[in-house]
Amino acid sequence: MKVERIWWREIGAEDYFTMEKSSRGLRGRTTLEIRQIPDLMEFVGLDRNISPEAWQDVRIVPRVVGDPDVSAPLVFKAHRRHGVYELHAQNRNDERHERHPAWLPLHGWPDLRIPTSVEDAKAVLAELGGLHVYVARTQSGQYFAGHTTGASLPAGWPASCQPLFTGSESGVITVGSGSVQTLTPLARKILDAFRDRKSVLVYGPPATGKTHAVAQVRQILDDAWTGGEAVEIDPHRIDQPFTSGFEASPIAPPVITDWVTFHQDYGYEDFVVGLRPTGEGIRLAPFAGRLLDLAIRLDRQGRGSALLVIDEINRGNVPKILGDFMTFMDTSYRRGRDGDSRSAIPVNLPKVQRSPTGDPVTEPIWMISGDSYMLPQPWTFPYDVNILATMNSVDRAVAPLDSAIGRRFERIDAYADLDFLAQHLGVSIEIATAPDIDAGHWTPQAAAVALLGYLNDEITERLGQDYELGHLYLWNIATWEDLQRVWDHDIWPQIRDRFGARPDQLADLLRVNSRNAPPNYPFRTRTLTGRALAVDSLMGQSHEDTAIALDFLVRG
Repeated sequence: MKVERIWWREIGAEDYFTMEKSSRGLRGRTTLEIRQIPDLMEFVGLDRNISPEAWQDVRIVPRVVGDPDVSAPLVFKAHRRHGVYELHAQNRNDERHERHPAWLPLHGWPDLRIPTSVEDAKAVLAELGGLHVYVARTQSGQYFAGHTTGASLPAGWPASCQPLFTGSESGVITVGSGSVQTLTPLARKILDAFRDRKSVLVYGPPATGKTHAVAQVRQILDDAWTGGEAVEIDPHRIDQPFTSGFEASPIAPPVITDWVTFHQDYGYEDFVVGLRPTGEGIRLAPFAGRLLDLAIRLDRQGRGSALLVIDEINRGNVPKILGDFMTFMDTSYRRGRDGDSRSAIPVNLPKVQRSPTGDPVTEPIWMISGDSYMLPQPWTFPYDVNILATMNSVDRAVAPLDSAIGRRFERIDAYADLDFLAQHLGVSIEIATAPDIDAGHWTPQAAAVALLGYLNDEITERLGQDYELGHLYLWNIATWEDLQRVWDHDIWPQIRDRFGARPDQLADLLRVNSRNAPPNYPFRTRTLTGRALAVDSLMGQSHEDTAIALDFLVRG
């Protein structure tokens, strides 16, 4: 079960004495006070800024961590005059106590000895290393109560649970949304690739989720990664009830990110460094391009990593844009992971001069932010600069990557994912593509899955996998109108472009010459030679005719 929030309270020496002292002549308070009211209000789902005049008692019924079949009420009582909430009757040696069973020895509560004083209670807590109670609330609204001992987070516990061992007074842990767990399969492949390489290329046809996956990767790194932590609770495990969906980041945080799109006018001056007017007469000064700017920012930050996203990398003249910086895509020529630069090759910047003062630095290099920086000389390229690029496999009108550059990337193929589409649309591929399905009982979602499967099989056989249709064209199919519109505006134009010089293959793909074509079949020849096709709009057809036409197209 996914955890949404965890309320916790430190048990100090006075608290422990209150809760554990002997019942003989029991005097004094037996309550636990909670002074961090906004956190408590947020935990139980109320307005954290509620005024004290509106405070009400809060009653929840948590189950016991380690024995979830046992549950009991836990009542936070409002004490408006003192400005606190209280848990009453917490001394377990009083037969009228109201302490939750999760905080009793039967369920693991430490039972070393009965303290005789606050000082004695302090000694007991020192032996334990610390003591905290907590209540976890799941996303489904269930509550689970437990406790922890010790002074540090045990191995295997989620990092966000640190306050359960080291927190003072009380507070609430708000767990991340678990965005690491909700990444698309492609985004997860990208992150995994960065565990071994510093440069990753995502390659595939349009509408396969390349840009979306790259944006997800950038977003989760911008959020310092831990924002994606998902904490789950196993209420049967008292030793380690919490586990994390969080994975160690393959790119060390904090991460500086930037995004650039290559095009035909983009050059070395934009990407690495170029000379530009400063506004002071005719003087030219070096201005850092995106890559150099990012590397310098990482050096100035002194820790973490950098990620540069290059969208549509093959739309630019890549060898010209990279220049000699192509060398530093190979990590063996960079500064070492530990900062050691003895085996690194110094970066040569021909357009940047040394400082006129004679100091071992360059002249000022203007940054994108507007300030300037003088690079130490010699300067080596930082180890933790990562590059993530995308490349469209269909667009052959732009320059392909040569092998010298291509081999410096870890390539991830991003082709149509029929399983992913079927799962998203709630369709079984086996049922959608079954040869004996009745078109009258076909759903638009099943038709979409079957259509994409058929078209990509034909395209791959005739043109190659690089020309597939992406699954995202059909991602939002909910009605027959959606499918008709997507065919007319997205699918058909793509097919027509791919087979523009192959009319015979296009005719075969659309089954225009079949004698078994149903009435109102929208694909037919309009010349005697059969080389010119007439394709009617599906949006002008009934749902039934559309289902029959697509059924014939897919199954023949």
